[in-house]
Amino acid sequence: MSVIEILEDSENKLLGRRELHLKFKAGNGLLTRQAAAEAIASKVGVGKENVKVISLYGSFGVRDVDARAYVFSDANTAKEQLAEYVLLRHFSKDERKKVREDRKKAATANPSTPAAAKPAPENKT
Repeated sequence: MSVIEILEDSENKLLGRRELHLKFKAGNGLLTRQAAAEAIASKVGVGKENVKVISLYGSFGVRDVDARAYVFSDANTAKEQLAEYVLLRHFSKDERKKVREDRKKAATANPSTPAAAKPAPENKT
């Protein structure tokens, strides 16, 4: 695993999270979000489920990876604050596919018909 360097660590008390700017030395091309979350959790001393990696940015010709991550006090706070697609990024590809299929099945089982609830406009010609 690559060496982690914390460049910036700020406490956002309003949103109840820590915002980290990190650098993974020699991690370009090798690092996944799941591995980054595990490494950050072990470095900071919190549970993996409380760490959400927002971005991983590697540059051409540079082995280092810049990362932005949020460390939440609990997993429910993360679900309230972050968009659903950001939370899905922290699953493996198989788990993401399963979640998407489950949502499609739920949507077809309970179709919401807002068009049927609203009456059609009348023609006044």
